[in-house]
Amino acid sequence: MFSRRIASRIGVGFGALALASAPLAAYAADTQMPAKAAASCSNQGCNGKDPQATGCSQTYQARNIRTASIMSNGKQVGWVELRWSPYCGNNWARVVSTAGSANVAATATRSDGAKMSASGKGTVVWTPMIFGRDLCVSATGTINGATATTSCG
Repeated sequence: MFSRRIASRIGVGFGALALASAPLAAYAADTQMPAKAAASCSNQGCNGKDPQATGCSQTYQARNIRTASIMSNGKQVGWVELRWSPYCGNNWARVVSTAGSANVAATATRSDGAKMSASGKGTVVWTPMIFGRDLCVSATGTINGATATTSCG
């Protein structure tokens, strides 16, 4: 008898909770942003691919995990970022020049010696992705000959 009464009260409590949370769930469903397309690759399948073309660099997935300032003659001319996409399981290096168009280069180096590099003239350059899930990866960036490297992330 006693356990039946407790079970009944628990059931009533869960029912009340469900009724109270229904409007909240409906509100949350109405206010959510539309779903974004998934990336076209993941894990080792992304190795060597462009993070932007695959969707891995989208802001809801990717983030900077390390950043280092690139200095020239005591002045910051930009920075190098070690980027990571948890969905894609890959890293890449990105260099941003604040000195306008420059000769820029980026390299993502894995602890086993594997590397991905890119270079060009402009204000931003990024490397192809390098599989980095549970591996130590660093990023090196160069702007007009000035270089900086992040620690492993």
